[in-house]
Amino acid sequence: MNSVRAGARLVWKGPMSTVSTLIENPILRGFHPDPSWVWHHGRAWLATSSFGLVPGLPVYTSTDLAHWDYVGPAIDEAMGGKLFLKYIHDDTRGVFAPSIRVIGDALVIVSTVVSIEVDRAIADGCDPDELRAMSAANGNFALISHDDGRTWEGPHWVTGAIGNDPDLFVDDDGTAWWLAAHQSYNPKWPYQSDIYLRRLDLGTWTLSGPELVPWHGALEGAVWAESPHLFRHDGRYYLIAAEAGTSRLHAESVARSTSLTEYFEGNPANPILTHRNLGSHYPIQNIGHCDMLRDDDGRWWGVCLGSRIVKGYSFMGREPFVFPIEWEDGWPVFAPGTGLVPRFVDARHTGADAEASAERTDANGTDQAISRVPADRLLRSPRQPGWLWTKVDHTDFTIFADVIAGADSDAAIAPTREVRIQQTESDYAALTIDPATREVRAIASAHGVAETLWTGPYDETAAYSIRLNGTITEFRVEPASAMDDAGATATGTDCEPTLLVRAGEVPEASIAAGGYPVPDTSSPVTPTESTLLASRSAGFLSTEEAGGYLGCLAGVLR
Repeated sequence: MNSVRAGARLVWKGPMSTVSTLIENPILRGFHPDPSWVWHHGRAWLATSSFGLVPGLPVYTSTDLAHWDYVGPAIDEAMGGKLFLKYIHDDTRGVFAPSIRVIGDALVIVSTVVSIEVDRAIADGCDPDELRAMSAANGNFALISHDDGRTWEGPHWVTGAIGNDPDLFVDDDGTAWWLAAHQSYNPKWPYQSDIYLRRLDLGTWTLSGPELVPWHGALEGAVWAESPHLFRHDGRYYLIAAEAGTSRLHAESVARSTSLTEYFEGNPANPILTHRNLGSHYPIQNIGHCDMLRDDDGRWWGVCLGSRIVKGYSFMGREPFVFPIEWEDGWPVFAPGTGLVPRFVDARHTGADAEASAERTDANGTDQAISRVPADRLLRSPRQPGWLWTKVDHTDFTIFADVIAGADSDAAIAPTREVRIQQTESDYAALTIDPATREVRAIASAHGVAETLWTGPYDETAAYSIRLNGTITEFRVEPASAMDDAGATATGTDCEPTLLVRAGEVPEASIAAGGYPVPDTSSPVTPTESTLLASRSAGFLSTEEAGGYLGCLAGVLR
């Protein structure tokens, strides 16, 4: 397994004045939406959405919820082919919210492939029987691992399933249930959604029996009840679900019942978790889409998605945040004491917020070395062949165009050199190097309309970069020697393009409730020995302006 985060030394400042492991939110940085987790073999296993990207459905594991190891993807290139990801309509489709569960000694992930172009798949010679099986399941599938996530078998198309955001639940008597969300058949208001249950045959992956609708969310008028998860606790069934969409009004609610086939009563305290009441300036927004687990010590924990906000914009997509859960009067209490998902959580689960001082290595982008993205972190999109991507994971993030040292002819420049920071296919910042004219162009494309911000001759002794600096997009040139530490400088004409990045943080202006820093973008620090070529507001790269579900990706054209 590959460690995704070594973790800073975090010192507990609570009453006991002892060093303790603190969980720092978000636990994974960059686009990791729709988190789901389960406790298995003495550790937490977490999976997140991937939409059209391959490798997809990344799986991580942790023994303390603070330090996470990358196990690998549930969807590799071969599985992506079986799921027909090559034929998704656009980059907001593909594999939606997964749930990861344990059946016997196996890990199981259930999810949905949303909206593929069937006619194009048939024209390409795809197996019509598999396409029919996918259609009969409305894209809902299961993947199974018998070796702790190293390999996955499937997909098992779940015949009869509808809707999205599925989960599966195995009752004490061994009965398996499929639950998911779909639009109400007879809605009382626009976009009213229902949470439904049906019996599931784990041998054939088919649904049977009537569709039960135990809930449609906590509030009358609330839209998009989704992401249902079912739990058993002290003789009752608990159903948690998100509602109001995954943006600023996002919230999580809970209902309970003594029987799966009877009415579920909502918690009078609903919603039990949201940041929508904190105002638009709070630095963590979109909180919701939760899942729960109980560890070996009997402690309950929650994970949810949230977005780090810089002056009203989110660039890094939706990330996973952890919070403690306690039980009172037969109901789960999320983030007890504050109702906020804090930046630091004591892994001992005291129920109180933690304060920490951290010896951080990502304090400022100018102090960061340029690094090469590991091969197992490179992503591909079937809609953009030839590109390699990584997730933008900091509020100060730079991607570099490759340098080929010793170039003295046009042939020494790799054909069609281009790097991008991209929110969607139509919304991106790009640097291109034309091998014929030896011309460098800085381009900003918003909603498919590309604008050239700067043009100049290619300098083989320089390193060209795009920097997302808070709410500003910068196109810069730096000495090529700055990339030597990354092993980036090479000679010859056959060098494969690689992703070279530098990550840091925008300086803090203040600290908000929950301990989150508020970025100060009024006076960003200029990288050492760097020349600004062009800049503009980065709003066009945000989820708020560009739309979509992913968050920014940084990529290079091979």
